[in-house]
Amino acid sequence: MIIDTVDELFQDNHTSKAKHQSAGIRQIEERAEMPALAHGEVNLGTIAWFTNRHITTVRKWIMRSKNDGELCDQKRNGRPPVYNEKTQLKTIAFYCQVSPLPGCNRWSLRWAENYLKEHSEIIGCSMSHSTIQRILKRHALLPHLHKYFLAITDPDFFPKMEHIVNLCLHPPEYLFNFDECTALQAKSTLAPELPAVSNKPRYEEFEYRRNGTIDLMAFLNPKTGKVFGRCTPNHNTQTLSRVFKEHVNTLPSDAPLHYIMDNLNTHFNDEFCKTVAELSN
Repeated sequence: MIIDTVDELFQDNHTSKAKHQSAGIRQIEERAEMPALAHGEVNLGTIAWFTNRHITTVRKWIMRSKNDGELCDQKRNGRPPVYNEKTQLKTIAFYCQVSPLPGCNRWSLRWAENYLKEHSEIIGCSMSHSTIQRILKRHALLPHLHKYFLAITDPDFFPKMEHIVNLCLHPPEYLFNFDECTALQAKSTLAPELPAVSNKPRYEEFEYRRNGTIDLMAFLNPKTGKVFGRCTPNHNTQTLSRVFKEHVNTLPSDAPLHYIMDNLNTHFNDEFCKTVAELSN
């Protein structure tokens, strides 16, 4: 039922676009009839009657066809802009460069709207939040959004990166990516969920019961896609060393092993390095 409805909406949308395009084509064809009939020495009154257009319209399209042969609508200037370019640039400068409060580095659109209403001297007028958004969007600016990034602090980052990239491009037989997923919650809902029905999604109970947490340590072989994983109560150095030894013991003792992992402190402290040294003889 839902799939049929989506298909119908898609077909309706596609049909409406096709109708719009075909209407434009028909309009151009009707305009092309006027100079064609005039070229056949048909008088303007007869052409106006035949095409059901005013004689002034007939005369216009005949002249347009003689001058440049263009039968499409010309671009219109539209109404003059409410906010000129200078006002728009002031708005961008205010929104992107002025800090709203100490320690607060961004405005919300509605906050900026209210502030500009109270301090209209900043840009010379007040402005709605939707107008501010359109101005920013026109210049491909999204200062009201933010994303996190991780700064590079490892001085050996680039040599390590080149080594890892080479390993991934030319993986040896025993190459493993290691990582841990911490604090996995075992949750159970207080009430059974309601199944999806026509035009309604599946409903889940908002409240749930926490049954504790668990960690997952996993080794992925990118060449085969196989994963060696163990669930553990924590991810401290002792637990990591135990799981790491267990994984190494599943592999040939004389094979060179390659492991890629992040810079978490448990991955390179003295105790874990001693474990790696012991396994490497």
